[in-house]
Order: sequence, then C-alpha cells, then structure tokens
Amino acid sequence: MDGHADPPAPGPRRHDPLRQLNDRHAGQVLAVARAFTGHGDAISARVTSIDDDGISLVVKNAEGTAAAARVDFDAPVSGARRRLAFQALARRAAELLGDGPPAGRAP
Repeated sequence: MDGHADPPAPGPRRHDPLRQLNDRHAGQVLAVARAFTGHGDAISARVTSIDDDGISLVVKNAEGTAAAARVDFDAPVSGARRRLAFQALARRAAELLGDGPPAGRAP
C-alpha cells in the first residue's frame, strides 16, 4: 500500500429535480416566471426550491437585477405529482404568453 486512497467508486446517480427543471426545462421555467411572478421582463429564471405548495425562483432582468419570486401550485401536491403541477403551470404560462395552444386543445 502506498498511502494513497483510491477514489471512491461512482455510485448511482441521484435524481435532482431542481437540476432537471433548470437544465432541461429552462424555457418553461422562464415562461412560468414571466407569466406568474410580475417579472414579465425576465431574461432568465432558475428554480431554487420546490415543495408541496409551489416553486421558488430567482428571476433576472436585462439590467442584471435578480429577485426572489414564488409561484404556488393550484393545490398542494407531493412527490412525483410536483412534476405534473409544474407542467400545468408551464402550459398555463405558455397560453398566457401566447406561446402555446388555447386551453382545452392538445399541442
């Protein structure tokens, strides 16, 4: 033994819902921020937390000013239903911003 420890073996990847929202659904996160936080001029938004009641975000405008914001779900949800609640917010945001199909219509 030479006194150096081997690096730990990689373990299973842990699902990180915040990272997934921010990396894979950045456009939807921005649309939700623009539609529901009073920051219609936002140029970026990142989810900082998600809980049973909604999502917390940091929203940035073109001047670089960042603001904390909160968007509540229609009703409290838990676990995997948070994803469905976010998707519902994103659909409503797209409709409000004119980026999606009218309510009641499939894309």
